Amino acid sequence: MTETEQQKRIANYLAAFAHLLGGQPGRFTEFRNKVDIMLSGSAPHAFGLMQFASRVQTTGRPLIWVHQSAECPTVPQIGLVVQMGGGMHYIESCMLCLTGEDDRATLVPDGFNLGAYRFDDGLELHHITEAPASTFEAADGDMVRAYNRLIAIQAEQWERGDTFDLPHLAQAA
Repeated sequence: MTETEQQKRIANYLAAFAHLLGGQPGRFTEFRNKVDIMLSGSAPHAFGLMQFASRVQTTGRPLIWVHQSAECPTVPQIGLVVQMGGGMHYIESCMLCLTGEDDRATLVPDGFNLGAYRFDDGLELHHITEAPASTFEAADGDMVRAYNRLIAIQAEQWERGDTFDLPHLAQAA
């Protein structure tokens, strides 16, 4: 795979991720203008997330850290840094949940006791006090639905030939 093709696949994946969280296709540029999203070669960890605190405070944009492990590339490890209620939230491990009637996935911290995070129609991130499920077992179907939908969105975009710019390429232009 060439570097250009690899960059196209990364941009396609991030656009699919934005579509899944935002609920609509075609808003990748708007999403990345409101959210810092990065695909990392390492799993999110507390120290790494804390390094983004000043950026999140300065920009007001949440940071979503996405890592695809070689062992399980279809289930990304997701970290989140967001400023809410005067404080910073650092979440090392979020899952994607997509209920059957929903148009967008929710980010749920893996303990299920910290609520959830969801983007509204204006792509503003909100904290919800209760997670859509209280345990892994209860959330299993919604998580499978979310990850399958992410894969499907990515495949649909690729088949249509949709192209997306990576955030750093758009900023350099």
